[in-house]
Amino acid sequence: IALRTMYNEFDADVLYGQIKRLSVISPYEFKELISYTKQLGAFNIEYDQIYETTKRLADISAGLGVDMSRIILAYGQIRAASYLRGGELKQLTEAGVPVLDKLAEKLTQLNGRLMTTGDVMDAISRREISFEAVKDVLWEMTGEGGKFYKMQEELSASLAGKLSNLK
Repeated sequence: IALRTMYNEFDADVLYGQIKRLSVISPYEFKELISYTKQLGAFNIEYDQIYETTKRLADISAGLGVDMSRIILAYGQIRAASYLRGGELKQLTEAGVPVLDKLAEKLTQLNGRLMTTGDVMDAISRREISFEAVKDVLWEMTGEGGKFYKMQEELSASLAGKLSNLK
């Protein structure tokens, strides 16, 4: 019902099915994944991005063993502000997401000169790190070759993951 309120009925049914299929290859239970999807929906994540966002943030959360709500909150706040602030950087860092180092690497590639984490901190204080830059870094971490690539699938093969799937 909540998904139908956030999105139209057809889209909610499709999304519900996608999340159901994800729960089979995830250490998270279906109920948890639906809850996380609704949290992202509350941050006005567009329908065409909601499943992919849920999946990728769940990969990070599963890999770090932290509550996904923490990551969703930081992600949603960055999106709402449209740039990275110190508070959200702290939230992600405390959750174990290496966003500062990854942003330094990304900016080094983009600028063609070495960017330190201190340079990134200065850019954050000047509000120069956009939501899109943060999203790109998170997507790189969860994309092929990234630190958290298909992390849910890997963990679902563990005993705890198999037990979760049986539930």
